[in-house]
Amino acid sequence: MMKKFNFNTTAKAVFSAGLIAFALSGCGSDGTDGSDGEDGVVGKPVGSVSALTSTITTASVDENQFLTVDFKLADANGVALTGLTLADIATISFGRVGSANEPGEDEIVNPSVDRQIWLSYFNKDKGDGYFTGSSYFDGSKSECEDCFVDNKDGSYSITIDKAIDTLDKYDYMADATNGVYMSIKTTNNESQTLVNNSFFYWVPATDVEVEKPLQILANSDCQTCHRADQAGELSMHGSKHNTEEACSFCHTDYNSYSKQDTDSEGNAIGEAYEYDGSIKGMVHSIHTEANFSDAGVYPQMTSNCLTCHNPNEEFNLTDSWKADVDTTACWSCHSPSPAAEAAGVPASHQQGNNCLTCHKDGERARGANEAHYALNSNFLATTLKVEFNSMTVADDESEIKVNFTVKNGEELVAINQIDPRPYQYGGFNSAIVINGVLTDDFLVNYQKVGYDTFVEEADGSITSTVSADSFDIATLIDAGSTIVLSSQLHVCSHRGVIEYCNEEDLDAGDQSAPYVTSDTYYFNLDGTVVEESPRMQHAEMADCQQCHTTEITHRYTNDIDGCASCHNGTRATSGGESSNLAFKVHSKHYVYDSSGSLFFKKTECQACHGEDGFSIQNITAESTPVAFGKDDNGLLVVSPQTAACVSCHVPPYGLSESTIQHIETNGGVVGTIDSLGVPEADYDALNVVETCSTCHNDGQILEAHSNWGGQ
Repeated sequence: MMKKFNFNTTAKAVFSAGLIAFALSGCGSDGTDGSDGEDGVVGKPVGSVSALTSTITTASVDENQFLTVDFKLADANGVALTGLTLADIATISFGRVGSANEPGEDEIVNPSVDRQIWLSYFNKDKGDGYFTGSSYFDGSKSECEDCFVDNKDGSYSITIDKAIDTLDKYDYMADATNGVYMSIKTTNNESQTLVNNSFFYWVPATDVEVEKPLQILANSDCQTCHRADQAGELSMHGSKHNTEEACSFCHTDYNSYSKQDTDSEGNAIGEAYEYDGSIKGMVHSIHTEANFSDAGVYPQMTSNCLTCHNPNEEFNLTDSWKADVDTTACWSCHSPSPAAEAAGVPASHQQGNNCLTCHKDGERARGANEAHYALNSNFLATTLKVEFNSMTVADDESEIKVNFTVKNGEELVAINQIDPRPYQYGGFNSAIVINGVLTDDFLVNYQKVGYDTFVEEADGSITSTVSADSFDIATLIDAGSTIVLSSQLHVCSHRGVIEYCNEEDLDAGDQSAPYVTSDTYYFNLDGTVVEESPRMQHAEMADCQQCHTTEITHRYTNDIDGCASCHNGTRATSGGESSNLAFKVHSKHYVYDSSGSLFFKKTECQACHGEDGFSIQNITAESTPVAFGKDDNGLLVVSPQTAACVSCHVPPYGLSESTIQHIETNGGVVGTIDSLGVPEADYDALNVVETCSTCHNDGQILEAHSNWGGQ
């Protein structure tokens, strides 16, 4: 917008005279124009931004086989960044696609003429015949003076002073698919560390850029759990490698070295042994140990390959885990290290031998596909489905009849293929769960209606009779609630094939009976179907399943209500502790810490809660109080908005007597630190009206938790 100036009369006269004099002085000039000045820089300094992106534009190799990389640098909005230095080039790794037998005929590589692997041009000798692909270029250690060029427009060029050295295992090949990985690690003006990984693949002989080769899985398959900017993110070796693709450049198939495991106190475990440092060997080993260890955080059975190997039709190796051509992939889980054995990982029956002698799909011993997928009983459980067909309340309200069907695809599962055994803590292993929803929460403690109430109908469906004499259905009916049904059924199988149940075989482990995946169904009291949950959903099961896939502690479920129908605001544990879902989930992900460090930080509520599931503004005044334990006075409850906070903020996590006073001053109900909550019988008399969300709005909540990791 143009600026406007106000001139008085004198100023106008002086200004006009000046213009006339200037005009007259120029009329007879015979001078020449000066040269144009240099264009100003279009962009901004790299130190002024909080995020950056690098893009490799070209790469070339000279006659002496030295690599040159040209790249651009921009901020999150695409604005060019200037001022990067050579020392900010944390890593440049270089390699090509080759045959598995090129690094050498040894059992570590397990060569196959049909198998292609990544070969690093920068190998490192680890001694005793071991070597890795990890000798990358590091700009902070480089002594070259003229190899790095800042073009002052956001583009850069670097010719690395590091010669190709494969330890004479194989040669540089210009007609093969070559690739470059570059990691930039710099610090901005606010002392924040900025990291970005970029990649470029091309055929040097023809100078043609190509797609990423050997695509097994996507970075996102790892980063759904290893989320960026959280404590469990991929940020290895000085926090400069933050993608799976980066790891693969150095952790090639032939990586191997001697390793000595230690316990948490640094004491040696067992003898030194040969360690498979390939990306597959390392990842399998780490996740397997974490799965079995009490201190581990891996939330899914490592035998479920699809937890990480999500099918992707665009990837040429998406199904490579089914191929049965690589013994070392088997060894990484089935021949555990001393640390894995100490964690309880079972050893294979022929530890260290060539598994493929026997194990191939369609032969006597199952291959990877059949053992981990097609003929795996745990995976079969996720393909089974329980459908609730109807819910009928008796006219005298003495019982509720529930009819459901169990299917494997389009095939019915018979009642004698459902685990009939009693449950060790009472009731039966196989049961359905019935509850009711009113004012956004469940009404009663969870009720498992067991196998002994099941009757198979002529059409193959099953009817369960829920008697008012055995179960609290009067509360559900009298309140006019929405009836909620889900299942905790187990179907008997062996190696992925459904079988008629044999209790002796089940007890001996010769049959499996994992939980069947359950959806939650809703019915009005008149039997009409309710299509969606009447409860406000603070999280979506899809966010949980990013890491957990289908296995979450003691059941499979496809929605949050399947968990909340048991872990609701009406109950505490038998030991008097809190059992509501918010506390259970938060305690495992944030508060509970058995290993000395947390996998997640409270820096990103949206990781589990989506766009606004964390919002306490959405918790209405009609919401019911939430159980947070029990004592001699009965069930102890807190007010609903307060419950969202104290599900994490229990002692010593920020809850003090002054904090409790602050909550109660603003209408919340907490109780005391020693006895969190007030007796349920006293709650209504308090006339609770919470005003927490007046100050603690969505933006304030995100801001307050954003720096939690540094506190």
